Amino acid sequence: MTKYILIIAVLFQSCLLPKKLDKFFDKKPVLAAQKCAEKFPIKETIDTVIVVDSATLQAYEMEFVYLYSMLDSLLGHQVSDSVKREIVTVFQEKKVPVIKYKYITRTVENTAKYQVLIDSCQNLTSQNMAKIDKISKEKELYLTQYINEKAKAEKYKKQRNINFWWIVLLLVFIFRKPILKIITKHIKR
Repeated sequence: MTKYILIIAVLFQSCLLPKKLDKFFDKKPVLAAQKCAEKFPIKETIDTVIVVDSATLQAYEMEFVYLYSMLDSLLGHQVSDSVKREIVTVFQEKKVPVIKYKYITRTVENTAKYQVLIDSCQNLTSQNMAKIDKISKEKELYLTQYINEKAKAEKYKKQRNINFWWIVLLLVFIFRKPILKIITKHIKR
């Protein structure tokens, strides 16, 4: 008997409860860090954001419009149409330089937070599914009760109708002589 008690005591002594686990990891922080790094690696992402300087772009466009109108007025009547078209096409082919600012953002994510969120979402989902199952079972129960009550009502309705006709037949049978007198009176007239 003492052997079994000793074996059970050893089995319970070797169990790692959360408090024991905390104490163990407090004593060995390097091992805790390694386990955490293996379980929840850090994911690094790099995002690139490009910002266009719209004020400078508008200033360039306004300058080009001004130069275009000035060129058009200068060329007015003094140059042939083919030369005008050539100058305008060269002028239109020029591209407006756009000043862009490029920002590179480096983000480091802690996957442990996401794992906790995923676990809590799964927990809430399972709780909600349990509630939905409970509600659907209650709905089925109420539905079967409703169907049973409706069947009983139909049964009583049929029985009531049968009893009504029996009463009508009995009344006709009981009062057959006065009814026949009334009918014969009306027929003779």
